[in-house]
Amino acid sequence: MSEITFPVNEQTVSEKRALTKRRGRPVWLVVFKRELSELWIGGKALTLIILYSIYLGVSSFVFASNNELSLIPPPEMIYLTISGSITVGLFIALIIGADSFSGERERSTLEALLLTRANRRQLVIGKFLASISPWPVALAIAVPYVVVLSQGDAVVGKGLMWGAILGTLLSPAFTGFGMLVSIWSSSNKTSLFASLTVYLLFLLPVQFPGGAQTGTMGKLLKKLNPLEGADHFLEKIIVNNRTVAELMPFLWASIIFALLVFLLLFFFAAPRLNLDGGIPIKFRRK
Repeated sequence: MSEITFPVNEQTVSEKRALTKRRGRPVWLVVFKRELSELWIGGKALTLIILYSIYLGVSSFVFASNNELSLIPPPEMIYLTISGSITVGLFIALIIGADSFSGERERSTLEALLLTRANRRQLVIGKFLASISPWPVALAIAVPYVVVLSQGDAVVGKGLMWGAILGTLLSPAFTGFGMLVSIWSSSNKTSLFASLTVYLLFLLPVQFPGGAQTGTMGKLLKKLNPLEGADHFLEKIIVNNRTVAELMPFLWASIIFALLVFLLLFFFAAPRLNLDGGIPIKFRRK
């Protein structure tokens, strides 16, 4: 009887061998290293951070050289620079999060992970940890600009501390929100459009007239909007030297938003994640 042979996909075999070698490592660590490499070695994180650096340099130059703007007191300079850094940093976080799964599905770059019985939550954790890596870099880039524009004002230390705290709270939350949308979206365009629409809705109240922002409804909106509430908190802490206890109600929306995003991402969406096309999320546990 002649021996029956079957064709072997050499690429699949090599991927299996590579994953076998890494079997002793946690899945989240393997995914984290892979994602970190793709984001920073010629990837979108590096490109976005370069654009962010250009924006920060141009805005700081305008602040420092424009005669009218140079009359702004140092605390306001500090607030404007830190607030702008956080706003652009959250935009970067949202873009990277929104591309995390829908983009991978379209590019068909998750086949190696599909060959394993990997825990879906660990895949999400690994991608999440890599996706939040741009924020520390963005914060580090902003520090020298803030110090120069502060002109030696003593409030610079407080401003940098609260900027770091608020950015570290909001950046993972917006990254997680982008990942949630990405998990639920069947295409990358849908994920990016939905994420950016929500982001613009969060930013919209900033464009309201001053009277609308300081009225009863304006204050209520600031307390309900995580981005606007955090920005109001930062402004009053730096510029008006208000106390944390007095402004704490404006931070609750940011804290609750972050907790809801993390609960939905890691405990609801992650276990139901579908990586191989079709329905983006399965409404049952595997």
